[in-house]
Amino acid sequence: MGCIVNGPGEMADADYGYVGTGVGKITLYKEKEVVQRNIPSEDAVNALIDLIKMNGDWVAPSS
Repeated sequence: MGCIVNGPGEMADADYGYVGTGVGKITLYKEKEVVQRNIPSEDAVNALIDLIKMNGDWVAPSS
């Protein structure tokens, strides 16, 4: 979503997202709320998808 300085503010307009918070780490958000911190960046996409699915908002891509 952006850098550690601007990212949290940019999350105000997003349903879900993550922001880089240091070397190799991200923070996961649902709207403006921090859901989880210090997620390894290699796990970021899967963590985001899992969060969306847990909240019932996941729509599977059409094949």
